[in-house]
Amino acid sequence: MEPPNVYRARFDEVATGGRRRITVGIEILDRESDGSIPTAAWFRGEEYRLDIEDDEGVAIYVRRL
Repeated sequence: MEPPNVYRARFDEVATGGRRRITVGIEILDRESDGSIPTAAWFRGEEYRLDIEDDEGVAIYVRRL
């Protein structure tokens, strides 16, 4: 049996100037059909862009305010 094709996504909001960053949620999402992590994701009706993958393999998406 193959493992599920999912990853953990963290959604952050970043204030203008990048001085304040707040995590607003974490979800388990599906990877693309080729196994890659999507460059954009939707959370609570807002589009977030992939920023980085942290050391624990979590994809961190941001929305700039």
